[in-house]
Amino acid sequence: MALIACPDCGKEVSSNAPACPGCGSPIATGASVAQRGDIIPYSDQEVAVMLSRKKKTSHLLHLFLTIITLGLWVVVWVIVAASNGSQNSAIDKRINNGKRLR
Repeated sequence: MALIACPDCGKEVSSNAPACPGCGSPIATGASVAQRGDIIPYSDQEVAVMLSRKKKTSHLLHLFLTIITLGLWVVVWVIVAASNGSQNSAIDKRINNGKRLR
């Protein structure tokens, strides 16, 4: 019989005891006693459940949104280019006609 620390309350408990007499926490039996902070691997079932909860990315949605955004920028660019072109041609016309004397 060895005295081990309870994983919950930290009191010394017999390794043969099924539970801590102080807090009632179950005590692991056998040669390997898990201590708080130890890394315990997940079971295959737990891993499968976690993997099923992973979010999936819709690459088609990203492509669709990119095309729409690009299309809007092209429309804005065409409108601005047309506006600048008409303003520039009006300025060119004034330059070519010259000033008129009154």
